[in-house]
Amino acid sequence: MIEYDLIIIGGGAAGLFAAARAAESGLRICLLEGMNQCGLKLLVSGSGQCNLTNAEDIRSFPERFGPAGNFVKPSLFEWSNRDLVGYLEERGLPCEDRGDGKIFPVSRKSRDLRDLLQKICQKAGGEIFWKSPVTSILREEVGFTVRSKGKEFSAARVLLATGGKSYPGTGSTGGGYALAEGLGHTVAAPVPALTPVLVRNFALASCSGTSLEVSIDLYRSGKKAGSYQGDLLITHRGFSGPVILNNSRDMAAGDELRICWCPGWDRQDLDRDILETVSESGKKSLKSGLAVRGITDALMQELIRRAGLDPSERVNQLSRKERNSWVNVLFSSSFTVQEMGGFNQAMVTSGGISLKEVNPRTMESRICGGLFMAGEVLDVDGETGGYNLQFAFSSAALAVKTMTAE
Repeated sequence: MIEYDLIIIGGGAAGLFAAARAAESGLRICLLEGMNQCGLKLLVSGSGQCNLTNAEDIRSFPERFGPAGNFVKPSLFEWSNRDLVGYLEERGLPCEDRGDGKIFPVSRKSRDLRDLLQKICQKAGGEIFWKSPVTSILREEVGFTVRSKGKEFSAARVLLATGGKSYPGTGSTGGGYALAEGLGHTVAAPVPALTPVLVRNFALASCSGTSLEVSIDLYRSGKKAGSYQGDLLITHRGFSGPVILNNSRDMAAGDELRICWCPGWDRQDLDRDILETVSESGKKSLKSGLAVRGITDALMQELIRRAGLDPSERVNQLSRKERNSWVNVLFSSSFTVQEMGGFNQAMVTSGGISLKEVNPRTMESRICGGLFMAGEVLDVDGETGGYNLQFAFSSAALAVKTMTAE
């Protein structure tokens, strides 16, 4: 039996940050990681560049977490984005705003963040055990016994930081849910979040890689269920980009997406522009004569075809009916969701340990004293842009602060 003050289960963003902070605070800690190295999901975040937080005012962060907004406030306000950047830079990892509010290490290497946190932990005396998946957590009269591959570890406190189910190849397989349930917790069914949309009979594959601002109306069973505006990315099989990812929790197979390709425009103004083009440059092809700012040539051609028109046809050959068809396509192109991207494509998991059973001011279980949670294992999922990693770090920091204040 190996005894510690704290056992951290999971070596992802939350677990590693907690390990670094706890070891620095003088706690005798160990981290148990099931994979052969820590932070595999962290390594692929931000396409390997690690969008670790956002420069937005921390007071605006909670609204990025939907229903979990009130729950995340105490941890985010206790350990803010400024606190995080200051902490990392003081320890040798300079960070910078990319220009759109997303903050990355200057090196643009996720590995540098992972290695730094690991180094801080081990230098302060913390122990890391790789290839050590946890099979059970037993609540003892005093503290806990944690079992892993035939070994037993004992501690007064346990921090569960096992993540969700997104990117299972990195070790995020949802194993922490069963551990929490074994200690009396309720788990909301995990579903993919921040995930792309696959479209039925998708006809825009030739425009894959195109990104532009759009507005989207979501319809379910013929009734409007939501409206969104933001950047859309066209993929080979459907749509991605912030406007899809951030609202994917609201979408499901069978839903209709009505896309306006020119948000902020007025239908009558656009129709008037077309008539002016007819009078001034009527011999132009539809492809060039109907050009709309922000829409690429390739996408223009596909949308013109979608309106039932020939891109090589001249503008002055357009009938009123054809002109209306074109305007309708620009303002409301309909696509049917075939399916949402699965856990292999989802950036985060929606669902997890019930927030009602965790104290947001301490990150300690309301059901099992001495058990703490941090990061994605909880029923918390935010928008893309560094918000989810910030919550992982903030919730870990708050949990450690609670332990060291006792």
